[in-house]
Amino acid sequence: MNQSSPRKLGTVLASLSLLAGVAVTSCATTEPHAPQQDQLAQALAAPDRHEPPQYLSNTTRELLRARMASHANDMGELVSAIMILQYPRIAERAAAIEAQVDLARPVSKDATDLASALPPAFFDYQDELKARARTLEEAAKAQGAFRVADAYGDLSKTCVKCHSVFRGAR
Repeated sequence: MNQSSPRKLGTVLASLSLLAGVAVTSCATTEPHAPQQDQLAQALAAPDRHEPPQYLSNTTRELLRARMASHANDMGELVSAIMILQYPRIAERAAAIEAQVDLARPVSKDATDLASALPPAFFDYQDELKARARTLEEAAKAQGAFRVADAYGDLSKTCVKCHSVFRGAR
């Protein structure tokens, strides 16, 4: 073995190391994140609330509990459908959420009426939720994955905002 062989081997190994470094660096670069990641980060962030949660009586909370349990079930089914892009099921679940958001604003101060026990802000969030569910249904019917993701992010954000106002930390 002559003296140039170890030198050639060293040069070849250095070149291979350099190529491997370039390959690893190019594979490690990330693509710009998908648009729904912004909504996810926003939905998971602490609420932007400067006041304590609004008080709801125990009776009002109890009356809302069954509605919210059904709503939570619909949201769970919706997430399952979105994860595997089952557009007809997404549209169906979004339509169900829109249909269930149906408490009418109070027309009197009748104490036996659930709606009269709720503050006006509750109905504002309800209207927003209904509109967001409709947008999600339309996105699902158009079969646009990113439109569905964005619409779901907006829908979830509405839920989180409402809960931050009326539920508070538990």
